[in-house]
Amino acid sequence: MNKVWISIIIVLLLIVFLYTQNNFIKVTKLKVNIRKDLGIFNGLKILHLSDLHNKSFGKNQNKIMKKIKSLNPDIIFFTGDLIDSRRDGIENGVALLKECSSVASVYYITGNHEERSEKSLSLYEELNKLNVNILNDNNDILIKGEYKLNIIGVRDKTISKGKSELISKLENINMEKSDINILLAHRPSYIEHYTTQNFDLVFSGHAHGGQIRVPLIGGLLAPDQGILPQYDSGLYKIDKTNLIVSRGLGNSLFPQRLFNIPQIILITLK
Repeated sequence: MNKVWISIIIVLLLIVFLYTQNNFIKVTKLKVNIRKDLGIFNGLKILHLSDLHNKSFGKNQNKIMKKIKSLNPDIIFFTGDLIDSRRDGIENGVALLKECSSVASVYYITGNHEERSEKSLSLYEELNKLNVNILNDNNDILIKGEYKLNIIGVRDKTISKGKSELISKLENINMEKSDINILLAHRPSYIEHYTTQNFDLVFSGHAHGGQIRVPLIGGLLAPDQGILPQYDSGLYKIDKTNLIVSRGLGNSLFPQRLFNIPQIILITLK
């Protein structure tokens, strides 16, 4: 085999590798223990999605939806950047949450891209038609018997204004220590502010898994956190709060993932 054919094969293998890194989907399953009587919410399955950036996974998002439906979640959280402020279009983001809403109740918060996008109002109008629960510095309480699941969502705009604004908004939301209190907040780097409240779980995205991941080291670079981010992927225990950070589904400024394929997280409460 001459050098030309070897070069062609190497190039083709590289193209296939790069394609899989951006388009294959990994399902990560985690069990989270909460030191409370969960009652009927024991075993609740929460699907966590984030940072789609209007990416398509097949017609009507059929590739990702096949995986989501097979997991049979009880509830679905989307933690921001459904669209991308640098690109046109909201159709892929809307299609994903439309299909998700046929599987389970969907709760959505904004990311930094929604906050600065001219398409945001159109996006919210479409999501309202789908009965997606948009949490903008407010909450929704699911009650089953004597047990309450309190889902709180903060706008990314509120987070970016700083600690005082964030804490003020959170303190205005009714939370009882006996409830199962869940926070949806796009940026994981503000975890020290989130833990000032009574949250059992915090769901975040934004870090994109560090975009490029190195074995035994982790992600290399993340927004707000810089080089070698502390909170880039997975489950972290901070005091009594469980922080779950999604590596996300799409890309923004940098177009290529490496050793960091798009991720779906399924959390089971115990």
